[in-house]
Amino acid sequence: RTRLAADIGKKGAEREFNGLANCLAKIFKSDGLMGLYRGFSVSVQGIIIYRAAYFGFFDTAKGMLPDPKNTPLVISWMIAQTVTTVSGIISYPFDTVRRRMMMQSG
Repeated sequence: RTRLAADIGKKGAEREFNGLANCLAKIFKSDGLMGLYRGFSVSVQGIIIYRAAYFGFFDTAKGMLPDPKNTPLVISWMIAQTVTTVSGIISYPFDTVRRRMMMQSG
């Protein structure tokens, strides 16, 4: 998906792929089955880091509230947005590595 998206910005004759099926076939032909999964392990690591940070920060923040069950919706929303942003910032380097690994294949 990443390589196909990068290829779409090119003009007609310069494009490497003609569509999703063509992209999959060429990657499989040049890199084999493992080429289709390049960057997958880093992606899984990033997801684990993101979810761990999200749940860890969210549970910690909710635990600091005097009455978590009766917290106003606005406060819960602000906590969720902050936790989501911080978790995304923490896991972003893994996403960058994943995309670079995908782009360097082939």
